[in-house]
Amino acid sequence: MQTVFGRASVHFIAAAIAFVWVGLVAERAVSGQAKNASDGVYTAAQADRGQKQFEATCASCHETSQFTGNDFFVNWGGKPLFELFDKVKTTMPEDNPGTLKPQQYADIIAYYLKLNKFTAGQTELKDDAEALKGITLDKKK
Repeated sequence: MQTVFGRASVHFIAAAIAFVWVGLVAERAVSGQAKNASDGVYTAAQADRGQKQFEATCASCHETSQFTGNDFFVNWGGKPLFELFDKVKTTMPEDNPGTLKPQQYADIIAYYLKLNKFTAGQTELKDDAEALKGITLDKKK
């Protein structure tokens, strides 16, 4: 009798945990926390700032073609924007990594999204790690 009750309790607890987890995932998707880059996660003005920052800080070593096309999507497609943001922030500029303000790095990422023809939206891309982890760089169709 105790064994049957014990197994039922374990199954009930597992089901309850699964129910709560599914609810949290659904709530995150509905609340807008889980997004794709194609959802308009940056503004046109932000991408313009990012372009100016790129030209001032990055263009002496990098061409914009490095941040577009198939190779770019092979490296970053399907991943959270935070991974790209973090890589750029911790390694660039090569001669002095991490010296830009976090929002300047977010502006540059917005510029990359513009280069890849992702539609701009009404809200700027934030420099917040949690927000960036909730946005996936989806592959363009």
